[in-house]
Amino acid sequence: MAESKGLVKGAIIGGAVGAAAALLLAPKSGRELRQDIRSKYNQASDKAMQWMSDAGAKTKEVASQVSQHATDLVDKTKSVVRAVKDEAETAAASAASAASQKPSAN
Repeated sequence: MAESKGLVKGAIIGGAVGAAAALLLAPKSGRELRQDIRSKYNQASDKAMQWMSDAGAKTKEVASQVSQHATDLVDKTKSVVRAVKDEAETAAASAASAASQKPSAN
């Protein structure tokens, strides 16, 4: 996972450096160059905002799924605990009943 993040980060940084170098080394007037830089910045900014939006939506979706799984797990655990408690109470009542009906040795 960390290796994948490093690769993505390297690709983004490399792309930005390459784009900047291409803009700065292209034979254009200052006005055209500034306009191209502004345009590329706006495109990159829009793309970054879209990625952030997508990441936020994915994070909410994953959080919702985790919450649902946790709720299901808690419900199942409570159900199992109730069942075990009921069985223990039934066994205790049966044992008490059997002990009270046992004839005394006196």
